[in-house]
Amino acid sequence: MLAQKVSESFITNLTFISTNIEKELGQWELISKYFVANPVIREVLGTTYARDVDFHLDMKRVYRELDSYSINTNIFAYISSLVIFGNKGRNILYGDNVSTLKINKIKEQPWFQGLGSSHEQVVWLGSHKNYADYRVQDEDVIGLARVIKGNSNYQNLGVLYLAISPKYFFDLLGKVNLHAGSRLYVIDNNDRVVFDSENELTNQLYNKMDDIRAKSNEHYIVEKNENGEKILLAYTPIKKYGWWTVQTIAYDSLMEGKKDIFRSTLVVFLVSFLFATCVWYFVSLNILQPIKQLTDTMKKVENGNLHARATIKRSDEIGLMSQHFNNMIDKIQELFISNMKEQEKKKIAEYRALQAQINPHFLYNTLNTIRWMAIIQKASSIQEVVEVLGRLLKGIFKSEAPFITLEEEISNLRDYIYIQKLRYNNKFSVRYDLEHEVLSEACIKFILQPIVENSIFHGIQPKETNGEIVISAHRKHDQIILSIWDNGIGMTKEEIDRAMNNISNTCGIGLGNVAERLKLTYGEKYGLTIQSKKDIFTKIEIVYPVIIDINDESN
Repeated sequence: MLAQKVSESFITNLTFISTNIEKELGQWELISKYFVANPVIREVLGTTYARDVDFHLDMKRVYRELDSYSINTNIFAYISSLVIFGNKGRNILYGDNVSTLKINKIKEQPWFQGLGSSHEQVVWLGSHKNYADYRVQDEDVIGLARVIKGNSNYQNLGVLYLAISPKYFFDLLGKVNLHAGSRLYVIDNNDRVVFDSENELTNQLYNKMDDIRAKSNEHYIVEKNENGEKILLAYTPIKKYGWWTVQTIAYDSLMEGKKDIFRSTLVVFLVSFLFATCVWYFVSLNILQPIKQLTDTMKKVENGNLHARATIKRSDEIGLMSQHFNNMIDKIQELFISNMKEQEKKKIAEYRALQAQINPHFLYNTLNTIRWMAIIQKASSIQEVVEVLGRLLKGIFKSEAPFITLEEEISNLRDYIYIQKLRYNNKFSVRYDLEHEVLSEACIKFILQPIVENSIFHGIQPKETNGEIVISAHRKHDQIILSIWDNGIGMTKEEIDRAMNNISNTCGIGLGNVAERLKLTYGEKYGLTIQSKKDIFTKIEIVYPVIIDINDESN
């Protein structure tokens, strides 16, 4: 596991280093591009000089250009030597070690011979010995070469050779923070060491590249070197240039201090075990036992003992839970007692309902007795009133269903109007405007009589002359519209507003009862509306939806 973690750390570190090296190599390519693109250098390369003095004068211009450019970047300090081979027989030389180079020796190199026919403008030569016949400051350099194209791609002005001091990579990577005991390498495209974190030796073949290429799809490999030492090796390619960054560490370095780690781990484990034992005892004493006590109390309640209560008195969550449990049992007891009282009330109500069924029957028998007495005594008017009242009461009490047909409601209303005409000595007349199709539709019981009664008592009775009441019923889409119109004393706008805001108090119990039942049965958007003009008319309109099946009480 340690090897895995270290290798992942190496890969992350190497990826960062490889990206940085790739940027730096790209910077060197840009510098070489500046050399071949500089107009002064291109002018010198394209000129045929008959006199050396003219060439030397132009070279001063070139040096001024290079010195001026070097002011803006410190990378020039790492140029070991720069040679630009011109096809006109003149060469441009620049750098601290350029005077020690054997120009002809450079031209003899295979890469120089093949560069002219190569389609690549830039070729990295990697680490190699400096082309000098005696010891120089930079014995090993990193080389870069490129073809200098003319104005036409088919024309070559010359070849640039740039030698970079290896000190550049040591200054670039020398301060990289490495894992203790590890070693960092930078390998060029010729498998030669460009940088070694432990010494400054370069230009040596790296003997593990075959192993790396054989396992190029892995993040790290484990192998044994010549001395049989086991090492961990991680690597990352710099794909653009064919270079590699490699980091190694010996397994012995990784395992240093493992005995100390083991001892420390054992001590930590024993201390943790003792601590956990103490914690478990505390938990068992302070948490589990109170929970068990609460559970026992719950079982007593489950067995029917509603007087059982938890006796845990604590300020923590368990105490709070016990308190809530006791409150819950108190609520259950209250609900149980309340339910018992409700059941008792229900029995009393059922008894009263059964007894109330006797009253209409007794009333029918009494009215029938009065009717026969009126027949015997030949009081026909009393006989007719009793017969009408009997039918009216029978229509009201004959069914417990909440809905009847509109035709039945109109029939009951006619009997009621008949009685009121006798009472008021025919002071008003009634006209019916009914669509035949709506008579079979359903309506709730006893909604027209209270409104007609309101029209008679509050509209027609106070009027000095006779009045008229118009009762209409029609269907509009999926709604039934009933209206009761009278030409009584009417109402002012203020009276209408008061009636709509407090209908039960303003217009009597009957009208409020109808309005409340309409809303409870059909919903808040249904009910009744009032239109009126003082001393002219009053119109009350009822709107409710069509019910498909009047026997379905759920509707």
